[in-house]
Amino acid sequence: MLDRSIPPKFQTIHAIDFPWPALHVLKNQLPLYLLNVGSQPIIEVELIFRGGNAYEAVPAAAYFTAAMLLEGTTNKSAQAIAQVISYYGATIDVRSETDFCSITLTTLSAHIVPMMELLLEVLLYPSFPQKSLTLFKRLKSQSIRIADKKPDRVAYKCFRAAIFPTPHSYGRFLTLQEVEAIQLEDLYNQYAKFFFAGCTIFVSGAVTPAALQCIKEQLAYLEPKEAVLSQYALQGCKVEKKVTGTTVQQLQAAIVIGKQLLVKKEADFLPMCIVNEILGGGFCSRLMQNLREDKGYTYGIYSRMVALQQAGYIAIMTEVAQSVAPKAIQEVYKEIERLQNELVSTTLLKKVKNYLLGRFLTTINDPFSIMQRFQSAYLHGLDQQYYSAFYHQVQQITPIEIRDLAQKYLSLDSLTEITVS
Repeated sequence: MLDRSIPPKFQTIHAIDFPWPALHVLKNQLPLYLLNVGSQPIIEVELIFRGGNAYEAVPAAAYFTAAMLLEGTTNKSAQAIAQVISYYGATIDVRSETDFCSITLTTLSAHIVPMMELLLEVLLYPSFPQKSLTLFKRLKSQSIRIADKKPDRVAYKCFRAAIFPTPHSYGRFLTLQEVEAIQLEDLYNQYAKFFFAGCTIFVSGAVTPAALQCIKEQLAYLEPKEAVLSQYALQGCKVEKKVTGTTVQQLQAAIVIGKQLLVKKEADFLPMCIVNEILGGGFCSRLMQNLREDKGYTYGIYSRMVALQQAGYIAIMTEVAQSVAPKAIQEVYKEIERLQNELVSTTLLKKVKNYLLGRFLTTINDPFSIMQRFQSAYLHGLDQQYYSAFYHQVQQITPIEIRDLAQKYLSLDSLTEITVS
């Protein structure tokens, strides 16, 4: 019997190795990446294409086209689609994000044929009913009004708009006016021009030869298109350095501090992820220890690095009482300066290295999470060497390199500061 009073033995991670998907090319020339591993009879089919808000001619078109995809086809109502999905115990999820739109089918292997038939119908023959669009517009307007009363959401929107000023697509969030203005014609145009543009198909799970053949035959009906950035993407702009704002909230102040930074392909991206982990990446980070544990200013403060297709950024985010907001901001800058002026101890660095490698291993323990890791490299033009580089960067980085990176990328006068209360 397992004695739970005895902790497991510590083991050093000597390498990161996991299966890499195999490339298949469909008759329509769309690439399909297959990861045929796993013991459970479950298959996930995901289509990812460049159809996010960086690829739209009309604001809100990407969001509503994706949101409306399951609202009906020329032969099935939304209710009929939902009944088929429920009957087979499957899911179809559609998401529109900054750069990409994704459509994900998850189903039992035994039901792959009827579910692929339904998926293809949804993809090729959407009806975009006016009644559903009216409802979705009302719901989206309500969510925007609610979000605009929350300091943390307002602060984040202000931050993105400050580092990617209008008309850059990365700084734009849907407005009530844009939601009100969207029409069915805009959805049809978005679908015709951008759906399946630059599309890649990812299939993972226990995939039998028959199931793979079914997936290939069905998705070969899709029409590939060339991805074209919208007029709002990649606009030159002047970054704002300090912004303050107000909401109806009178007790809390939301703070976001950061800047444009790196994309995944740049050599310093991975080393800066380690710097970010020490600064504010987790519960044991310096910002958390300072502002939560020592000062008691906040329940949580985090720093994260985000890599989009055309740009990246780092953002430090927290909420504090209005009365201590200036002090909290001062402590954030102190911790950044500390990284720039003092060498991280070898003990702390060893803990961070072990944590990063251990956490990574927990994200490659099933075929679907492995596929997500593959996607996060592939969609940024990277290959399996990216993860080998991650292992070596974590293992070999030194306190001096961390100090130098903090000096190079986190100079205080380069940071944008947002306070909303």
